[in-house]
Amino acid sequence: MNSGIFISEPSDSDFGAVHSFYDEKNEKFAFLYPEITGYYSSAMRFLYEHEQNQQFLKNSKASCDWLIKIFKEYDGIIQGISPDGIPNKFVYSFDTGICAKGMFDCFSITKDQKYLDFGIKLNQWIIDEALEPNGKIKSVKNLSTQKFEDDESVWYKRSGCLHIKLIIPLLQQFQLTGDSSLLNHVTNIGETLSEYQNSDGSILLHSDSNVINLHTMSYALEGLIWLYMETKDQKYLDSFKKALLWCDTQIQNDGSIDLWHNSKYHSKSSYPISQIVRLKLLLAKIENQQLDEIIQKLKSFLLSLQSNSDIQQSNGGFYEEFSKSILGWKKTLKLNSWGTMFSLQALYWIDNFSEINVENEYKFLY
Repeated sequence: MNSGIFISEPSDSDFGAVHSFYDEKNEKFAFLYPEITGYYSSAMRFLYEHEQNQQFLKNSKASCDWLIKIFKEYDGIIQGISPDGIPNKFVYSFDTGICAKGMFDCFSITKDQKYLDFGIKLNQWIIDEALEPNGKIKSVKNLSTQKFEDDESVWYKRSGCLHIKLIIPLLQQFQLTGDSSLLNHVTNIGETLSEYQNSDGSILLHSDSNVINLHTMSYALEGLIWLYMETKDQKYLDSFKKALLWCDTQIQNDGSIDLWHNSKYHSKSSYPISQIVRLKLLLAKIENQQLDEIIQKLKSFLLSLQSNSDIQQSNGGFYEEFSKSILGWKKTLKLNSWGTMFSLQALYWIDNFSEINVENEYKFLY
């Protein structure tokens, strides 16, 4: 709210936009990130629903208005905007889905029809252009060529387990409009889990690789828990539980879980840990369990990445990660916007665990 990560000045042409991170070392904010602006709208809805502060509602509207402006300007939810311009006009289906959810969340608290209509428009783009008959979702469209591209060298430029999360905006549209035609799409996307989930519960980043990424695995599980809560089909909950049990086996002494598995990359990041905490809290509520020591251990690691600083741009935010080099583990001095938003929800749910009604609360998961 106060760091500058969200552009809060109404006279600014980018009012409502959210930066990807604050670079503490170089003392500057990074590019404006439409996907993360979608998350911001959803985070504001979550806060407004619980605290009824009108500023949260206003911020959600500002973020969605900026996204609508960006879409009209570029004919799609592009990846990022920086002072240097936009080198490549790529539109990602994942980002588009996250922004659709941001629109639906804004509609839920404002009742302004334009946000519902625009969320439906974004979902329709995914259905018409990105969704394949087998339930897989094409990742990225190059607006210069008007073609979808597949880049083997960049993990997020390929169809992967992360796209299972796009169940969420489709189900949310169904809940808001009653359009049952969306349910076939949702089921098809959910069924792709079988191509990614290993027998031990872990979920592959791509179906043709043994690499596991905790962040994208969490995205898949977020879609899966929405699917279970809507259908109450036990097979989805079983897959969900199996994946979280695998995560439990990977927790290290400091409460961290490696972001990458079977990979050359090595880091321990805030955002996937906060995702896992949220998912474990929802599962505990579904099964009428109490908070356990594992959640507390994960929370302890998560808080080791929160800034306690005299610098307004940093204080309260969550650093992105500890990265590993030949000299050991080192904190990356970037305050991560989505990591902070995910952590905010995780910590709120821990503090208010006894009051959570999971049948309603899961809808706030962003």
